Amino acid sequence: MNFLLNEFRNNLNLFVLLSIFFILESFWPYFKFQQNRTIHTVRNIGFLFLFIIVTAPVNYTAAIWYNYIDYKNLGLLNQFSINSSVKIIIGVLILDCGDYFYHIISHKASLIWRFHKIHHSDIDMDSTTTYRFHPFDNIGVTIAEMTTALIFGYGVQTIVIYFLIYLPLLFIQHTNLKFPNWFERIFGYVFATSSFHRIHHSYPRTLTDSNYGAVFSFWDRLFGTYKKNNSEQLQIGLEDSKDDKFQTLWYLLSGPFRTKR
Repeated sequence: MNFLLNEFRNNLNLFVLLSIFFILESFWPYFKFQQNRTIHTVRNIGFLFLFIIVTAPVNYTAAIWYNYIDYKNLGLLNQFSINSSVKIIIGVLILDCGDYFYHIISHKASLIWRFHKIHHSDIDMDSTTTYRFHPFDNIGVTIAEMTTALIFGYGVQTIVIYFLIYLPLLFIQHTNLKFPNWFERIFGYVFATSSFHRIHHSYPRTLTDSNYGAVFSFWDRLFGTYKKNNSEQLQIGLEDSKDDKFQTLWYLLSGPFRTKR
């Protein structure tokens, strides 16, 4: 019961963040909407409710897993005497690096891409796009994080710190709000900001397959997947998902299981 209450509080906090960014981008939008924004919002909010329903049991399982890793001192980091703060910092870097490589795999492996492309198919990216993930896509990411946790030995504290950074940043990345140039210039060297992430949400595919970083942008610079582009000239979405029939909630949920579009 306590876990369910915590899940409710966490999702309530995220809904508050969503509401703040949704209101702000209504007054200071970066791109002009191509679709009816009300319909677009209803569709993506549908994913929000699915997110809450699906992630509650998944997060419960993951929480037990991370506590078990801490309790049994599993993984590489637990085999050495490391200061707890240093261990968390290393754990956050390893976790984000793992997410970076899993993100690349989700673009390259056709089976995983069938689910992940639902997130990319949004032709009008805004704060509600933050929740536009197929449930199976979310489960895949969590399994990958649980696997790297077992290998490297980061546990509950690392997960909590990481998501305290990542979740607000997720809204910043997807919002249609125009940020000051100084914000993008200063923070973009370290963090995956909105202008950095917009490139990842644009086409052609050479742009879609770039800027994979979840929290930190330096992984892309380090491993050669970074691309820079004038955000005002970007085309958001995927080339094969522009038709409105590909934007309905039913199609987005069932699309990965179809053999043909």
